[in-house]
Amino acid sequence: MVFSNERAFTLIEVLIAFSIFSTIVFFMAPIFQILLNQKSTQMDLQGMEWEVFCSQVTKEIATVSRAEVLSGRLILTKGSETIQYEKYDSNLRRRVNSTGHEIILQNVSQYSFSIVNNAVKITVVDVWGKEYSVIAFSFLKWNSST
Repeated sequence: MVFSNERAFTLIEVLIAFSIFSTIVFFMAPIFQILLNQKSTQMDLQGMEWEVFCSQVTKEIATVSRAEVLSGRLILTKGSETIQYEKYDSNLRRRVNSTGHEIILQNVSQYSFSIVNNAVKITVVDVWGKEYSVIAFSFLKWNSST
């Protein structure tokens, strides 16, 4: 006499399938978390990059003898050097004497430079819509024409 125990076979199948499903979910959850947090990580990096940019541009503007804004470019004069800050694609770049290509800030959608008294105000909006602003003062007195 042969007894067929299909219930045990079905239970084993369900346990194996559930084990496979649990393993897949266990490994997929961190991947989804990483993908979803990538935007906030890039925004955090953008904030840190902005802080470095502010430090560098404030230090440079403090010692220039002249500053002016022409055609959306910030032009600084320091001795015989002319330093330009301008937009290039979605970046702000720095050029000395119209040569070079130093990327100083990335992921820029909008920007503006303005001369305020003896200082330069820089406003930037990144590709995520966050606005940053800094005012960099000069130690030297600029001409009133700037």
